[in-house]
Amino acid sequence: MATGAKGGIGWALPLLGLILAGMVWELVARIVVRSPLLFAPFSTTLVALWDLFRSGAIFPHIAVSGQEFLAGFVISAVAGVAIGAAFAAVPRLGRLGSAVVQAAYATPLVAVAPLLIVLFGIGVRSKIIIVILLAIFPVLISTESAFRSINPEYVETGIAFGAGRLQLLRKVVLPAASIGILTGLRLAVGRGIIGVLVGEIFGATKGLGFLIVQYSESFQTAKTLAVVLVLAVIGVVASEGLQQLEDRLSPWKESGRAHRAPDAD
Repeated sequence: MATGAKGGIGWALPLLGLILAGMVWELVARIVVRSPLLFAPFSTTLVALWDLFRSGAIFPHIAVSGQEFLAGFVISAVAGVAIGAAFAAVPRLGRLGSAVVQAAYATPLVAVAPLLIVLFGIGVRSKIIIVILLAIFPVLISTESAFRSINPEYVETGIAFGAGRLQLLRKVVLPAASIGILTGLRLAVGRGIIGVLVGEIFGATKGLGFLIVQYSESFQTAKTLAVVLVLAVIGVVASEGLQQLEDRLSPWKESGRAHRAPDAD
């Protein structure tokens, strides 16, 4: 009973947070700013969002931005995990690349987005490259840290039970590192969405970033914020999906909550 109640509260609290954020948005727009040209109320933004979906005008742009994000994110995930694992497995290689990775991660790569668009054109390819450059480093760093932090006793126990290299990797190493890897992937979601947005703002003929530029230049603030809202929802859904996967890969969290529930009662 206690576990079910906590699960219900767990779903209700984020929803309540979103409702409160919408209320604050509405109050700020109507009481503080008072200019729909500068900041549209939340209710007006929802109406504009409904109009965009009802007319179907937004769907081609969602498709383009989704393609850019998914391609860049998948490449970032695969390459980031592979390079991070290699850095953890070969310490000298990790030390060799650590300064470059940290410098690239700290550098505002958004500043080179116009150059990348000039080099690779205003099509999908340049946006995918920007997404990769922004999203790969959280995955790489988190993966390397996750593999390095694996308790050696887990591996020694697996060897003692006769596990081979492939079994150790599949049954011990990857499960132990999965939470850290998924944390990096969740961080990469936000950076990947920023990459899509930045690339399309600097040069594109389709996409949600292109729509934001188009609507903001014509002072259609409600539609501009509606597109921003779509991007926010995409980020929340992707992050929540990875969170659910993390919970499934770490069932001990749920068992820990279940054991603590009777104590709380």
